[in-house]
Parts: sequence; structure tokens; C-alpha cells
Amino acid sequence: MNKIQHSDDFPDSFHRVSVKGLCVQDDKIFLMKEPKELSGKWELPGGGLDFGESPKEGMKREIEEEMGIKVLSVSDHPLYTWTALFEGWRNMDWYYSVVLAYRVELENFDYTPTEECEEAGFFNLEELQNLDLFLQSQKLREVFNPADFK
Repeated sequence: MNKIQHSDDFPDSFHRVSVKGLCVQDDKIFLMKEPKELSGKWELPGGGLDFGESPKEGMKREIEEEMGIKVLSVSDHPLYTWTALFEGWRNMDWYYSVVLAYRVELENFDYTPTEECEEAGFFNLEELQNLDLFLQSQKLREVFNPADFK
């Protein structure tokens, strides 16, 4: 159990909300890799919601910004949710992120390398266990089940 922490930076109930896209084909999940300047790690496409933005709007904006791929549809509800503790990020000692992972349909998988994405690919459950995942996407190893996408 995590020790309850308090911060002068934000209220106790604060979580940064991140929306992530779950796109699965042939029991493999689609991930993107950030350049070394960011984290150099693999993660689900998507990102933080802007103030007042809906999850569907944020998902479409983030994936298009990160990868240049158009999102055709986003599920009405997240399939998976989890939290992640960030320490020493965004000029704060720590904060929590809540991840809302939605099923998405993408127009194609022809990503355009950007400052946020240098590589993309599909990975099966076994490969996912050994992949160098970004902190916020590590919980995916525990929750991802290809049967959820049948």
C-alpha cells in the first residue's frame, strides 16, 4: 500500500488524466517508442488530456500529434484503468497519473516519426513482458489480455 502523501503543488485528490489507445490485431498490441530525448521507452499511444477536453477528443488529438495517424473510433468506455506514481517529473517531487485505456480503431499503422514517436509496432503478450516500457504503461503487462479483443 502506498503511503499517503500531501503536496503544496496540488489538492490531495489530484490525478493527471492520461488517455491511451488499445489497438490489437492477431493478439498483438500496437505500441510506440519515444525518442531517447523523452524516455526512449515503449508505451501505448495517447497522452494527457488538456483542460476541459473529452477523452475521445484528447485521444484523437494525441495520436495524431504523436504519430500522424488518424483515429477512426474510440470506445465509449475505457477497457482498462490504472494509476502510476511519477517522481521527479514535470518539476514536481511527485504526482499520480490515472490512465484510461480505450479501444481504438486507427486509419492505418503508417506512423510518421515525430519528436514524440520514433518507432511503432505490434507485440504479443510474451514480448510485452520483456519490453522496456515507460513507467505509465508498465501496468499493461498485468492487465492486457488478448481475449478481451475477440
